[in-house]
Amino acid sequence: MKDLETFKAKLIKEREEIAFLLETLNKEETDVLREEAYETSDWANKYELREEFHLQKEDLEKRLELIDKALKKIENNSYGFCENCGKEIEEARLEIDPAAPYCRDCASKF
Repeated sequence: MKDLETFKAKLIKEREEIAFLLETLNKEETDVLREEAYETSDWANKYELREEFHLQKEDLEKRLELIDKALKKIENNSYGFCENCGKEIEEARLEIDPAAPYCRDCASKF
């Protein structure tokens, strides 16, 4: 397997990017909610935007959880093994997604 430090660096970089995106989304959401709404359509738009922000943040937080889990696995020397079957995750798969918790076979089952 490739040097773990390379995967760790990728994971840390992505973690920082996601943290920045979450911070930006929170600021944008706050700004949108502060805007005055005078008509029903304004309230509907605010509601839709709030829902979009929520869904985007939820996706980013899930990704963040996967990244944190992968970083912990690196620290305790269990990185790169499928959480389902225990086989080594293909290096090509980890190159594409360093936070991948499953090998290709198990991922296709889920």
